Amino acid sequence: MQYYDPDTYRFERVYLLVDCNNFFCSCERLFRPDLEGRPLLVLSNNDGCVIARSYESKALGIPMGIPVFKIRHLIERHHIVCFSSNFTLYSDISRRVMSILEQLSEHCAIYSVDEAFLSFSHITENEALAHAVKIRNAIATLVGIKVGIGIAATKTLAKLANHHAKKERATTYGIYSVLQDLPRLSLLKANPIEEIWGVGRRLSEQLHEEGITTAAQLAAQNQARIKRRYSVVLMRTVAELNNTGAIPDEDEVPTGPAAPPTDSAFTNPSYSAPSYQIMWSRSYTQRLTTLEELHQAIANYVAAASHKLRNQGQYCRAVTVFIRTSYFGSDKKYRGERTMRLKVPTADTRELLRCASSLLTAIFRPGFKYSKAGIVLSELCAQRTYQADLLTLTPDRAAQERSDRLMAAIDRINRHGHAHHVFWAAQGTKQDQVFKNQSSLSPRYTTNWDELPQIE
Repeated sequence: MQYYDPDTYRFERVYLLVDCNNFFCSCERLFRPDLEGRPLLVLSNNDGCVIARSYESKALGIPMGIPVFKIRHLIERHHIVCFSSNFTLYSDISRRVMSILEQLSEHCAIYSVDEAFLSFSHITENEALAHAVKIRNAIATLVGIKVGIGIAATKTLAKLANHHAKKERATTYGIYSVLQDLPRLSLLKANPIEEIWGVGRRLSEQLHEEGITTAAQLAAQNQARIKRRYSVVLMRTVAELNNTGAIPDEDEVPTGPAAPPTDSAFTNPSYSAPSYQIMWSRSYTQRLTTLEELHQAIANYVAAASHKLRNQGQYCRAVTVFIRTSYFGSDKKYRGERTMRLKVPTADTRELLRCASSLLTAIFRPGFKYSKAGIVLSELCAQRTYQADLLTLTPDRAAQERSDRLMAAIDRINRHGHAHHVFWAAQGTKQDQVFKNQSSLSPRYTTNWDELPQIE
């Protein structure tokens, strides 16, 4: 065990994981201070499941992801306030938080809508703590969101320290450092392997069979054996728990011709960091029974997913469509899914609509009451490069450029208008009323002129 003088010893690299506390619920409370101290829930797109809980709701034992109908009695008994998911508001608040983090750090890597890794080089522990206090106070003052900050020499430890900082916020004030060996070892002993970043349910079950139940026990394992027995990914986790950085830094904004030339995640409100795949789906309280209804629903998901695809500066090489009936009830059960791989990567909504339409027609079966449908865009790439074959015609470069200009023009119109003015005929004209059930949707306070907060 080693002690590092917090005033003089300079760590080669220090990571700060900044994570917003109960982010979706905190966004709702920004413009509703009367809800402070009351239990809150944010529901999924169709008000079907719980996707965010305030501390008060967690204290009532409400688990993440539970269907709302199963906890209706708790909602009524404890007067829990429920909100439909308002992703327009959450995305804008996230953009403001990340903009502050970018200005206050050497390097900011956005991990999710409410999390980011900040890295600093050659700083002492006290300097890292001073940075953390400055960041916490800046976000609380300029945005109004409370955050937890974990400080460590590796990303995995920073994630674990952040969990402790938020869990014990009464004593940590939202900031916890494990740069010293003593708090690091104490943290590893106190946390089960399920709390370690990257250790999922199945992996934790396998580790439990070997008697490895805590983070400290995992850190004590031989790395070469872990690599042989499990994977190089878990071996890197073991290294990170022992203060050896094994997860490289990655830039969040793509480079190359497909990257947005001028907009960034902070100047373009609709820009989102690149993904490995994009899924868009929804559950329906009013079951869909006809092919026409499902076609309209899938068309809306394709339009939304392809818009996000272009905002990320990416192209798609595979499209998946799935539909299913409800798992509950006495109605007949069916699930259909099919994938089409594209010969040429594309971000053109028209091409993706054609693919999705043919896939849906192939998997649709009449006589069923469908409760969920969705699409997945996968095999994403930042450039239009692909492996040609003798049976594939070389695409017309001029036609591709016209397609890019058309999609960019449509996105520009929709982004700057008060509503989405341009949509595809396949989406129908009443898609919002038919396929959305958001009875408790809050106003888009920060992005819509007609929904600005009013002072009475």
